[in-house]
Amino acid sequence: MFSVTSGCVLPQTYHSNLHYQTPDNEKTFYNVSGCPEELFGYMTRLAMYAREFELATTMTCVTFYTGPVLSVEQAIKDWRAPAYSDCISIETLENDGSQNVDQQEIEEALNYKQDLHHCAEAWRYALLLYIERVFKWDRKSTSLPVLGLLARKALNHVSSCRRGTMLQKQLLLSTFLGGCETTNLELREQAKQYCEWWNDKTRYGMFLTAAALLEEVWAKYGSGSWWGSIMDEKCQPGAHGYTQNQYLLG
Repeated sequence: MFSVTSGCVLPQTYHSNLHYQTPDNEKTFYNVSGCPEELFGYMTRLAMYAREFELATTMTCVTFYTGPVLSVEQAIKDWRAPAYSDCISIETLENDGSQNVDQQEIEEALNYKQDLHHCAEAWRYALLLYIERVFKWDRKSTSLPVLGLLARKALNHVSSCRRGTMLQKQLLLSTFLGGCETTNLELREQAKQYCEWWNDKTRYGMFLTAAALLEEVWAKYGSGSWWGSIMDEKCQPGAHGYTQNQYLLG
C-alpha cells in the first residue's frame, strides 16, 4: 500500500524482483499482486508522482507538471490485454485441439476468464479514480461528479468477480478507493460486505482495517477531509521517528 505523501511503501527492488520471477515459480507476479503487470507498473508510477505532487503543493515557486500523469492516465484508459479481455464466446479460450473436453470444464474456464476480466477492470477504474482525486481535484472545491461514476464502475466489476475463486480477494484496494468515493448507500454497503466476507473467509486483518477506515471516511465526508488526508494523517511519524501506522490494503 502507498500513502499520498510517502509514495510507494515497498521499494522499487521488490517490484523488480516480482517482475523477473519465472512462470513456474509460485510467486508469479499476478499471484502476488492480483493486478495485471502493466497496471501495477502504472500504479507505482502514480504513487511516485503523487508524492512529488504533494511536495510541490508545499512550495511557493514550484508548479507540478502534469504531463507524465496525463500520459499514464491515457495509457490506462487505452489499456487492453488478451489475457484479461471480456469473455464473449468459447472462441476466446485457447484451443488445444482436444475434441473431448468436459462441458463443465469449459464453462468453468469461461467463467474464470471472465473473472480475470472483471478483476483487471476493477483495477483499471480504481487507478483512474485515483488520478481524478489526487491530481485533478481542486482541494478547495467540492468533489468532482466523475468520482462517483468511476467508483461505481470499480465496485461493479468487483461484485461481478465471483467469490468462489480467490481472484476477488485481490481487489481490496479497488474496493477501498471505490467505497471511499461513492455516496450511494447500496454501494457503500457492498464495499463493507466485501471486507466482512473476506475477513471471515481468510482471517486477514487488513479487511477489517479497511472496513474501519471506510467508516471513518464516510463519517467525515463533506467536512473537507478525504481518504488521502485521513490516511496520511494516520501514517505520520510518531515519537522518535517511528511511523504510527502502515496500512496494507491488498
